[in-house]
Amino acid sequence: MREKLLFISAENPFPQDSGGKLRTGNILNILLGKYDIDLLTYRNSRPADDQHEVPGLAVHEVERTVNYRKAMLRSLYKRRNSSYMSHVDVDMRGKIGELCRQNSYRHVFISHSLLGICIDIVREVLPGTVIITDAHNFESGLSAQLAAKKKGFAKLFYSLNARWTKRDELKLMDKTNLLLTTSEQDGLAFESLSIPNSHKVHVIPNFIRIGDYPANTGIPKENWIILPGNMNYFPNINAASYFYREIYPLIKAKVPEIKWYIVGRDVHPEVAALAEKDPSIVITGYVDSVADYVRKAKVVIAPLREGSGTRLKILEAWALKTPVVSSTKGAEGLLYEHSRNILIADDPVTFADSVIQLLHDHERGIVLADRAYETLMGNYEAGSVREKLLGLV
Repeated sequence: MREKLLFISAENPFPQDSGGKLRTGNILNILLGKYDIDLLTYRNSRPADDQHEVPGLAVHEVERTVNYRKAMLRSLYKRRNSSYMSHVDVDMRGKIGELCRQNSYRHVFISHSLLGICIDIVREVLPGTVIITDAHNFESGLSAQLAAKKKGFAKLFYSLNARWTKRDELKLMDKTNLLLTTSEQDGLAFESLSIPNSHKVHVIPNFIRIGDYPANTGIPKENWIILPGNMNYFPNINAASYFYREIYPLIKAKVPEIKWYIVGRDVHPEVAALAEKDPSIVITGYVDSVADYVRKAKVVIAPLREGSGTRLKILEAWALKTPVVSSTKGAEGLLYEHSRNILIADDPVTFADSVIQLLHDHERGIVLADRAYETLMGNYEAGSVREKLLGLV
């Protein structure tokens, strides 16, 4: 009989329609090769038909009562990050205790550093269990980036968020047995918080299962560029706005028939407004398959100027053999070589010229995409990280 593991995730990974869900679901899939898993998560507003049919996986769902507004207010008197993930103790405390008493787990996996409060809840029942935390991002750094762009009360609020998050990340380093990060950069950031606990930090890069990305079956490329991602995530909102202001006009001047697709869920009003200003911009909102759009596009863009971790949107483009133009920040944490498997551009003119080059030179795009695919298969496909992950957990 296999050991049972408790896997706590605020974001239900079914369906896998965002970068965070992809990482959570892909790690879950690997761990199912070793453990039977109780997944504790919030009930999903878009339930997937197959989530209860995975062998060895039992899904336990709770209702979400802490919305973003309530989380922001609660953060002020709890002195805790304002993300609803930081306040899951309101909804999950009872179920965590119940599952731990029933199963006496030897291992508990917590899928996000913002769920650090769950460690105390688990240890109340199982003081000796091994707890593995997957950080996803260096959240205090993200909060500081967000604060830097705000003014007035908002700046003060997010500056406090950054301070509280850094304090809780330090506590997390003390309390968790292992801490997984998506990149060397995030790993170093966590290690610098607590040198005595630096041995707990291990890099498990974002990765994909290539079987989820069938090869292009002769679908012709359209004269599209595409920005995929969760469009309520502030680095993506700012990237879309920056690209629209500084880069897109330069591309349209040379390629007037161009179409720019923004594909992702939870579209922020600032992003939605772009399509109202320019009919060549198509905003899809939630779609069942982002891959269908990426396959048709000639270029995937990642003009990010903030954020952390590694971009699953780039890995998906590599898997689908669509060339990528990215900022240095957008490609951070990935193994890349400019002009070999990706084009890197950090100013508007260079970024626009790189996109135009790939729109006009299809063969150049094919070579770039083929090399990117090789990089993906050697470093960011599930098979390349499975052994390391199972060796740690």
